[in-house]
Parts: sequence; C-alpha cells; structure tokens
Amino acid sequence: MPTIIAVIVMLFLSTAAYAGAGNGYVGERECFACHKQVKADYQIDRHGRVFTAAPGNDLQAKGCEACHGPGAAHLDAVDKEEQDLKIENFRSGKALPVEQNKRCLACHENAGRGFWKGSGHEMSGVGCSTCHKIHSPEPRPAMTVCFTCHKERRAQLQRSSHMPLREGKMTCNDCHNPHGGPGPSALKTTSVNEICYSCHQEKRGPLVWEHPPVRENCANCHDPHGSNYESLLKLKNPYLCQTCHDVSRHPSGLYDGSRIPGGSGTVAQQLIGKGCLNCHSQVHGSNHPSGARFQR
Repeated sequence: MPTIIAVIVMLFLSTAAYAGAGNGYVGERECFACHKQVKADYQIDRHGRVFTAAPGNDLQAKGCEACHGPGAAHLDAVDKEEQDLKIENFRSGKALPVEQNKRCLACHENAGRGFWKGSGHEMSGVGCSTCHKIHSPEPRPAMTVCFTCHKERRAQLQRSSHMPLREGKMTCNDCHNPHGGPGPSALKTTSVNEICYSCHQEKRGPLVWEHPPVRENCANCHDPHGSNYESLLKLKNPYLCQTCHDVSRHPSGLYDGSRIPGGSGTVAQQLIGKGCLNCHSQVHGSNHPSGARFQR
C-alpha cells in the first residue's frame, strides 16, 4: 500500500506532467483556486474520492480536466461569458446532452448502463446531469428524481391501492433501470411478468390450467403504479372480466325474481356483488385436476 507521502508525490508529478506538456492542461490546483465551494464538495463526493486517490490511469491523472476539458483557455478568458465558452460546463445548457453524456460514458459505460444507447431517456434527449448532481455528496432519492418528469406516476401513487413506495419499502429502481433495460419501459427484465414474479413467486407457475391473459402480461388486468380498485385492478369486478368474456352465460343485468337462475347455491353466488371471483377464485391459474374453470 502506498504511503500518504507517496500518493501526494504521484499526484503532484502527474498534475505537473499535464500542466507542463503544452497541451492546455493546467492541473486541478488552478481550478480550486477559484472554485472553492466546488472543491469542498468534490473532496467528499464519489468522484473526488476516486480522482484524488493515486491516479490509476491517464484519465484520473487529469483531475477536473478529465471531465471539463483542458483549462488553459478558460483560465486566460477575460469575462464570465467567454469563460463558459472555453470550458465544458455541464450546467450551462449550451452543450447538447449527447455530448455531455459522452464524458460520463467514458467511465460509466458498464453493465448498469449497457442499454443506455437507444433507451427512452436517451432518445428523449435526457442528459446525465438532468438527474445526477455531479458534485453533490448526497444522492437525491430516486423517486424525487423520477417524479420531476413523471408527474402522472406521482398522482397514481396517491390512489388507495398502490405499490409500497409511499411507505419507503421500495423505489422506482426496484422495477425500472433509468439507464435502459432489456424490457419495455426500461424494465430490468425482458417482460412485465418476470419483474412481477420477482416478488410474486406464487403466481409464476408452472400451472396445469393457465389463464392466457395472465400468462401474457400482468398489466392486462393490473395497473402497477396505482389504482382505485382492490389489488391494483384496472376495473372493478365483474367489469374487468367482461372486457374479454361476453356476458351470454352470466348476464350482467340486475337479477329479479323472474330471472333468478338455477338452484339456491347459484342464486346466492350470483346475487352477492356479481363478482366472478366468488366462483372463479383461482383466476391466476390452477393446479387442480378439475380446475379448468379456475374454480379450485
């Protein structure tokens, strides 16, 4: 392990090499001479801890200039407007997001961001600095960042039936990868069902009798971001079932004395709320030999 003195010497030599090579690099000491507040934050954030350690490669040795570019022209600029033109300032809004992102992806294009290119956020012109505060020692909560743009999801979360995000038991990142994923809507898995099964294993199967719309996509019946109906259902029973099933066998109109079907057991089941789940309780699928109608 190198001693503290050895680390300081290595940092000084590497910075001096870039400052004296005539390539426009001046070293981060010149940066910190003016940007004192940035220095205070930089020394305790993740980037600062990496870049102020013994430089492991050519990029780390450049310090601030690894991301912001050579600082000589910026140092010689006369006024504030010219200074912004002579340096890569991620907060100025003058550089295109794709150009800003190239700086970040030079180091961060790893497995977690392998699906960034072509993702919804990248195609919408979202830059890394839109969500990430580079020199902030404390990361912002994921939901706070997501709801800045996705306000409709914040509203859905206030509904009576919702995922436990409000209680702090999960975050948007538990299902979605904001940097892109193999599934739709930046999901971490290749399908909606796979992400649901990561928590609801009892619904995975395999099952002897499978309910086709359930096996196709859980979101056919459920709204995962929030609903005013029980169990995140999109509609109340029996109307949800009737979006696929015609009502010829189970009329959806009101029952009266002249149109009461069958025996007393059937009467009771159909009169109480007309809920399909009163009889077809295993709507996600059944392993019972006689479960073709999902009744057991």
